[in-house]
Amino acid sequence: MLTTIIVIGLAIVLKDWFEHKKKLNFTSDYINKFREFGNELYSNHFNQTNYEWLKMKSFKMQSLSGDFGVARTYKPTGANYYLKGYQIIINGLTEVKNIYQRMSGTYGGLNFEWQMLQESLGMIDDTLLSYIGFLENKSEQKLKAIRNPVTWFREGIQFIVTLPISLIYWSGIINYRAYNKVNNNVFVKLISLAVGIIAFISSIITIVTGYVPFSDFIKDLFEFYY
Repeated sequence: MLTTIIVIGLAIVLKDWFEHKKKLNFTSDYINKFREFGNELYSNHFNQTNYEWLKMKSFKMQSLSGDFGVARTYKPTGANYYLKGYQIIINGLTEVKNIYQRMSGTYGGLNFEWQMLQESLGMIDDTLLSYIGFLENKSEQKLKAIRNPVTWFREGIQFIVTLPISLIYWSGIINYRAYNKVNNNVFVKLISLAVGIIAFISSIITIVTGYVPFSDFIKDLFEFYY
């Protein structure tokens, strides 16, 4: 049983690592493409191909970045109003395009227009850079998890205990919010801890005494009390 739990846990940890690497690689590609696009803007060249790629991938990038990609309040340069819940990547790209188009109509752009362009590009770049930093920090934690058998054991137990809940979620009976709430419930975590301790102790006893002697011991114990 112990081996099964550890194998399941290791599979979960490795799957999590590969998914994390996909996020990191995608974000690295995105920021490189964005910087290439921004540098060309400073040379008065709007690369339509790069813009379309960035725009098509912006929803995915925005979703991945989560809170990093959202400004609670945002005041556009020169405006006398604030925007709430401003999506920096999706809206920022559109803003960059609009600013550049206005600049094209004023023979190279006015000083304040260049300032607006720089601020919009800088805000998107800072967002992507912060998110990459977050992912790289997570990489260190996830690599430690891959090398730690205790983590494999914990993840294996967590999977087994929450499997019934997961099946209910996959069937569509409950939504993700309810599923996540139950998964993070203190009672569920205590059950996971209890199952983990029992599984570990029983595995050690079985290894040390052997399955048959241990079974005989349990039978003798029941006969003694009953």
